[in-house]
Amino acid sequence: MSLSDLAPTNTKHAREGAAKWFLKFLKDEDVSWEYLEACMRRENAAIIHEAVVDKFGMYLAFKEGRRGQLLSRHSVMQYYRQAKNWLLEQFPQHLPPWIRIC
Repeated sequence: MSLSDLAPTNTKHAREGAAKWFLKFLKDEDVSWEYLEACMRRENAAIIHEAVVDKFGMYLAFKEGRRGQLLSRHSVMQYYRQAKNWLLEQFPQHLPPWIRIC
């Protein structure tokens, strides 16, 4: 049993939705997941991680939802936060040392 198994169902659902939005963002930007993984193994990966997350935030801020309207501020922040945490789970080497679990 891991810590993610203890998370509430709503949190798991939000994280899955954010991951889906992030992968759609990569597809819209014509960037493959393999390329992103390769970039995250480089020395300047922290800078790349920050730039990708910031660009994803801008993508969400100007993305239209189902009804043709911009996403609400709350939705954008929730997707941004969940996607950032999901990326940190995918690339744990970017976590601060005091947060890493051995």
